[in-house]
Amino acid sequence: MKTKTTFKYAVLMAVVLPAVFTGCSSDENVSKSDYNAGSKSLFLKISNDAPATYAEVAVQGAAPVTFSSGTLYFTDAAGDILDYYTISSAATSGTNIDIAVLTGSGETIQNLPGETKDVYVVGNTTGLPISGNISIVKSKLLQVYSQATITNVNLYGMGTIPATPTTSAIPGVSNDLYSVSLTLAPTVARLELTDITATGVITGFDVAGIFVDSYYSQAAIDGTVDAAYMKINGTNVPAFGNETAEYDVALKGPIYDWYATPLTAVSNVVVPTTASSVWGYNVFAAASPTGSTVPRIIILLRNITATSGSGVTFSGDQFLTIRALKSAGVALEVIKSGEVYNIPAGAFTFDETNLTSVPNMSLIDVTVDVTMASWAPVSVTPEL
Repeated sequence: MKTKTTFKYAVLMAVVLPAVFTGCSSDENVSKSDYNAGSKSLFLKISNDAPATYAEVAVQGAAPVTFSSGTLYFTDAAGDILDYYTISSAATSGTNIDIAVLTGSGETIQNLPGETKDVYVVGNTTGLPISGNISIVKSKLLQVYSQATITNVNLYGMGTIPATPTTSAIPGVSNDLYSVSLTLAPTVARLELTDITATGVITGFDVAGIFVDSYYSQAAIDGTVDAAYMKINGTNVPAFGNETAEYDVALKGPIYDWYATPLTAVSNVVVPTTASSVWGYNVFAAASPTGSTVPRIIILLRNITATSGSGVTFSGDQFLTIRALKSAGVALEVIKSGEVYNIPAGAFTFDETNLTSVPNMSLIDVTVDVTMASWAPVSVTPEL
């Protein structure tokens, strides 16, 4: 008997879409190889939302990550790739599924090998292997700068076909119906900073640069992070400058911001140059529940002034170091992929005691709003 597989997809933490059969033409979507009678079919439907960008952008909030292209894999129990499809804006063909169809009525894929066991989807990442074992795909390394825009952050998900069909013989398709559920989730977390406020005796300051420290420079397609790729610049003062060996031009925007003309505080507050925006950085992180190391945010200040009667003076550049994020008053031990950690307006304040001439010395904890995988928020705090 021929079999049929139904595939369900969820954007991050969104509700998994129901598998509803639509009468797509099987001639349009026949698998690239001819298989024997023990074959399976699959119904695929995906949600899509408007994209956002990195760096100084509107607060991400609850908007879903965009799925704009991808690769769909089918493997056997040993992980060998039996079949695949690209997903793009091109018309549906024997090798490609039109994303407009997937995000609309859905598409039916027929004649998958009977030994198909697992389904994998990689979103927003191109140039992947299409043969061999799926482990080759999963272990492919991505650079952190490739994850700069929310539109293009890597998405990964897998699901296993159950042994028992969900439903038998759907009209128009001779195979039994199997059901597979998976969550397609980002392999990065997002850090957002809304503004920087001075208190105490400080009367003015400029922001020259904002840097993410203690981050993974690379991570695998499936979200695996390796301590070998952890970048810790620590107290290396020269590192926190414009286009240094540690923060080269490829990382500007994705992992740090630099201002040749520093941003000057107005009423002791510095905000991004674009109105109603945030400083935002996408960093690799392990998935829940494990999570991975909380990065630090280093801020380089210049031209700091203090009240005349305070007797406080500042010489040269000074640094602020956000070392910990707090949610509901509790410091987070890890960050998790698929979550947004937004330091909201007014949550990050500092005074003269938090400033040092060397980064990573005086540490600030801050409260943040944490949002789940569909880029929806929870609450957290920054700390100096």
